[in-house]
Amino acid sequence: MDEPPQPELEWSAPFAVLPSSKSASRDLRGDKILLPQSALEQLLAASPRPPAPSHSSFTSYDPFNPYARHQQTQYQPSDTSQQLPNPLMFRLVNQKNGNAVYAGIREFSAEEGEIALGPYLMEALGILPTEFGSRSANAEPIDLASDMLPDSLPETQPRVTVHAKQLPKGIYVRLRPLEAGYDPDNWKSLLERQLRESYTTLTKDTVLAVRGVKGEHFKFLVDKFLPEGDGICVVDTDLEVDIEALNEEQARETLRQIMAKAQPGTANGSSRGGELDIWKPVAGQVLPGEYVDYELPSWDRTRPLTITLSEMSSPDAVDLLISPKSTRQRAKPRDSEHVFGSFTPAEDGTNSITIQPTNVELENAEMLLISVYGHPLTASLDGTAPLSFRLSAKAALEGVSQVNANARLVISRRRP
Repeated sequence: MDEPPQPELEWSAPFAVLPSSKSASRDLRGDKILLPQSALEQLLAASPRPPAPSHSSFTSYDPFNPYARHQQTQYQPSDTSQQLPNPLMFRLVNQKNGNAVYAGIREFSAEEGEIALGPYLMEALGILPTEFGSRSANAEPIDLASDMLPDSLPETQPRVTVHAKQLPKGIYVRLRPLEAGYDPDNWKSLLERQLRESYTTLTKDTVLAVRGVKGEHFKFLVDKFLPEGDGICVVDTDLEVDIEALNEEQARETLRQIMAKAQPGTANGSSRGGELDIWKPVAGQVLPGEYVDYELPSWDRTRPLTITLSEMSSPDAVDLLISPKSTRQRAKPRDSEHVFGSFTPAEDGTNSITIQPTNVELENAEMLLISVYGHPLTASLDGTAPLSFRLSAKAALEGVSQVNANARLVISRRRP
């Protein structure tokens, strides 16, 4: 039986925006904001949700939303009964130009009367660095709750009004690249990771910026949602992401630029990759800053498995990355997201990873995704010549135990 819908949390308050120079150390990414401690107290007081039984404790919370931890530690036993929506979301409105954007909370640790925003929210609200003036160090603190607000606020900080707002769980979003030439292999896994780690909400007509492995930035216009509306929640939902060109001209130009690159399988391009066979080595090459992707569909899962890179033309410039493909891990291994990685060649000039059959990461694995990455910072002299390698996979002989000290485990951060 479905639970009856909870009443909407109604709360709003004005805040002065903290300059980026003062909030840079907090490394605010995506749509995350910082609010003062008093905002949490006001939200708890405004919550319309019924109190929990006095003998219960608040245990269901999102560990990425610290307000939940605050409830547990600072407001027990009486205040934790006033439960807040999870995740907690807000609608921010620029008082100067009327621009609006949705946001999620990171911490309640800002100074009283102030709100800290990251670059994404600053751009969406149309707040420019030139709008921040300089206040005297001896100036009185800003009381944004004062009845004299219109006359008492100095014109040195942009001001936004923050409204508590719950959004529906998104099931579909369409993004449009702002420039031609974006190759999905360069940004798709990075985009998925960024949405998972740095966003609670998405707002229509805002611009997402994704940083590539070479330091480049890919920008996408948030164009359409399902369910329809001007915003969605992207936490704890299966979100389908569709990338569509702005127009036919951009689509044609993107295709032309991709085709103009050194094509996989040519003398000057990276190898095509493909299926890897146990005991059957393959020779290949990779351009600096690119990946060659292989799949290992089957091996003896009762024995340790060793994946080895050898005969490399520049051992310090080629990395070995592996991720088991399963229901919870579908993306190809990348420098920013993988499960196993070997980055430092051994004395004999090889890079290898040995995975024991009991490793928990192999549980329910359909196959192994293996990527060879040509590192752009330590590549060959001219930075454009392909780096050659030999890739092999073999199972250990019975009675032989292998351990690889160079393998490093890197697991992407996920919400439980």
